[in-house]
Amino acid sequence: MSSSAAKVAGTESGAAFCASVEDALKNGRPDAVPDEELQRVLSAAVRLYTAKSEDRARELAPFGEQPVNATEAVTAICAIMRAADLNFFDLQMWYRRGERE
Repeated sequence: MSSSAAKVAGTESGAAFCASVEDALKNGRPDAVPDEELQRVLSAAVRLYTAKSEDRARELAPFGEQPVNATEAVTAICAIMRAADLNFFDLQMWYRRGERE
């Protein structure tokens, strides 16, 4: 598969995942998306976001036209911190790293 074909396939599968999530949330059925699939996508997204953010002059906005609310953001942040065995003191060391203005 060529790199452009792989890019299109990746975009299509990402769009399909997002559509299934939107449908599950709209219908009040978050369990319609398997936990393992969510974990795989979230892990890949965090790793890619980090890789793409490394050498930029400005921080990459994490949410485009699909922002999350404060509760959603904090819930995910706390879960990620627990999974990475971080506390708020650890977080302070990296917090200002994104401010490259």
